Amino acid sequence: MTRYRSLLLVAGMCLIAMCATVREPAKVAAPFEKRVFTLPDGKHMNCRMRPGDGPVLVLIPGTWGTFDRFTELIAALPDDLPVAVIELCWQGGQSPPSTALSIEQLADDVMWVVEALGLEQFYIGGHSIGGMIAVEIAGREVPGLVGIVAMEGWTHHTVVQTAFDGVVSGPLTPAEQAAADADRERERAHLSQAERKAIGSIWTRWNGYESLMRSRVPVLHIWGDRGKPRPDRTALQIPDQPNIEVAWIAGADHRMLTQAPDVVAACIRDFLERTAPPARAAVAHRRRWPCFGGRDTRCVDATS
Repeated sequence: MTRYRSLLLVAGMCLIAMCATVREPAKVAAPFEKRVFTLPDGKHMNCRMRPGDGPVLVLIPGTWGTFDRFTELIAALPDDLPVAVIELCWQGGQSPPSTALSIEQLADDVMWVVEALGLEQFYIGGHSIGGMIAVEIAGREVPGLVGIVAMEGWTHHTVVQTAFDGVVSGPLTPAEQAAADADRERERAHLSQAERKAIGSIWTRWNGYESLMRSRVPVLHIWGDRGKPRPDRTALQIPDQPNIEVAWIAGADHRMLTQAPDVVAACIRDFLERTAPPARAAVAHRRRWPCFGGRDTRCVDATS
């Protein structure tokens, strides 16, 4: 009898082991591959891209940002979403061949890299100056462009005053300020003072209102409300058009990528699912994130 029980125990353990082996392995996000592109005018631009399913989400960092500024956001997006982060010609250790730079020219540069990557369908998104570049591209007729995601991408430099009373970011503790200053210095340490000055003023010489007026693709503007009453579209200098949405992140400001990356990701994921071409939209097994309804919405944490 003892031998019989032992055989049953061994058989049961084998069955458990066999069942364990048929479980699907956990999905692991594909790694990013880095490429450096040399543009016809001599600029060098870094790009990191991972493969995935459907249109590519192209992300452009803010003025003194790099790929690293998007790591928390990307971690909160679906693992199978193809993402390309295109750094501008002074980011990631690169230096521009000229300081005569404009938002229009930077948009040309980004589209040159997009074409070099051979992307057939894509969204253009960005934070701060990256969002402004995305808005500039929104007004162009670009084959393959599915939509635009502008995160704190000013339509005009005066929006800081008209919409937010001059508040870009809220107050920082001494430790937070020191960390922010260190990050900024590290990201621009390779640039001369003349380059820093020229780059820092690019965003003040552009107005994206007409680009938004010309836009036909879906556009998502994401803003932090700074914990205050939310300004209307007039103050934001955003046209009242059916293809343009405004989403708000409660309590966040210009630093939303580090303050609330999960909530920003929820907004983006919902936007991608609602605006995706049919092949992408047909994927029904994915859970929708609660950033619903209306053209002026508030995104909420997906766990709430």
